Amino acid sequence: MEILKVILPVLVGATIGYFTNFLAIKMLFRPRKEVRIKGVRLPFTPGIIPKNQPRLAAAIGATVGEHLLNMETIKESFQKNGTKEKLVKKVATALYESDACFKDFFSLDENHGDMIDRFCTVLATSVCDKVKQMEFKPIVAKIGQEAMGDLLNNVVISVILTEERQDAIYERIAQAIHGYLEANGEEMIRSAILQNVTELEGKPIKEIVQAGTSQEGLENLVLYVVNLMANRYATQVLQAVDISSMVRDKIMSMDVAELERLTLSVCNKELQAVINLGALIGAVIGVINIFI
Repeated sequence: MEILKVILPVLVGATIGYFTNFLAIKMLFRPRKEVRIKGVRLPFTPGIIPKNQPRLAAAIGATVGEHLLNMETIKESFQKNGTKEKLVKKVATALYESDACFKDFFSLDENHGDMIDRFCTVLATSVCDKVKQMEFKPIVAKIGQEAMGDLLNNVVISVILTEERQDAIYERIAQAIHGYLEANGEEMIRSAILQNVTELEGKPIKEIVQAGTSQEGLENLVLYVVNLMANRYATQVLQAVDISSMVRDKIMSMDVAELERLTLSVCNKELQAVINLGALIGAVIGVINIFI
């Protein structure tokens, strides 16, 4: 009987402490929906997390977007442990050894042909405009003089083709070239560009790359592009992506049961330790009550 007086308070205290903490943790997630009796909402319904899911989502989103995945932390992580160098080497190696063709990447794109056509048209217009701004007369004169060579030293020909007449001929040829370019230049250049682009699309990437540079040179080029993108556009990309909103919306779209499973999968041991601690504290209080 005396033993029961000692054990019983300890067991009661431990049981109360255990189930009190167990119930408190369960009330974080449950009940999952508001409970009403005759139109009156019962206190503590829904549970703390279901009730405050919007605030929780906003807080986690802000924390992830502003502190965990901001530009500074991403750059710092990118620079650590040679991550950037490994990425550059993998990309360069993949390009240098790739048997794929550029057209393989666009085979399922229905608008690919139109895109290439527009690209060639824009490029041809730009090139043609630059060519039409050139002075062709000096070029024609140089070619004409080189073609006739010693003939200009002939007395008869030099009498017929005086410098003034040569100059007039060169001028007319230059004007004819300008006129031809004005009428046909853009389409001619466009056709040539389109033919070359089509040929390049069908070649393996490694064939194009290896013809232009060494693997080391390609790595330097990839590194330059990566640094350029990181310094100029990474911030804009992160702002456009809006990580905070993405995380917030994801948490808001999660079912409370899924949110509970996720939370328990992360800190189930810690929450169980809290429950056990409640039992321990209850047992200690039971021991104290024996001596009161």
